[in-house]
Amino acid sequence: MAFKFTKFDCVDNTGVQFVKTIHVYKSPIIKPCSIILVSIKKVLPNKKLKKGQIYKAVVVRLARKVQRLSGITVNYRQNGIVLLKKNELLPVGTRIFGSVYFENRVYGFMKIVSLSSFLV
Repeated sequence: MAFKFTKFDCVDNTGVQFVKTIHVYKSPIIKPCSIILVSIKKVLPNKKLKKGQIYKAVVVRLARKVQRLSGITVNYRQNGIVLLKKNELLPVGTRIFGSVYFENRVYGFMKIVSLSSFLV
């Protein structure tokens, strides 16, 4: 389960390595494709984003089993997010490493779906 104050890996090319959840919108439990408010904790040097900045993010991976209506379970080994721009629901980065949930397409994050390598 993922709740408030959970650490997430950033799976895009913004240079951010780890973030920490500050707030979860619409539900106390973080689910696939949830929009969360995060604080940046660790960044690679000489990048545009800095430690301590606050951004919105969308959850693209969870380190727990997710049951779908079709009966299929999906499981990842790590928690992963993609940072979003301040005013829009578009990703900050230009590439996404690895796969993302298929539910991103259902919830309307088409830019994230098109940038990822494949859907699970």
